[in-house]
Amino acid sequence: MGNILDTIKQSAREKRILRIIYTEKDGSSEGWRYVEPYSFMGDGEMEALFAWDKDKDGIRRFTLNRINQAELTLEHYSPRYPIEIA
Repeated sequence: MGNILDTIKQSAREKRILRIIYTEKDGSSEGWRYVEPYSFMGDGEMEALFAWDKDKDGIRRFTLNRINQAELTLEHYSPRYPIEIA
């Protein structure tokens, strides 16, 4: 999880789109999701990332322990909300 968390933080600092592989509660996955990270909430197993999902055109909550992969893209974003990730 350390590398994924570091990648999320770097994405927020650099305002770069993040692509993630996320497993839903039911075990399904939509493949790569392209998101703009904004904040974290909660702690432990329920800690979550709040990010704008570009394909769904809305803010989404991603439980951190279900983000299986995270990579930076070269695409930058203009924040829609204050970025609260240091």
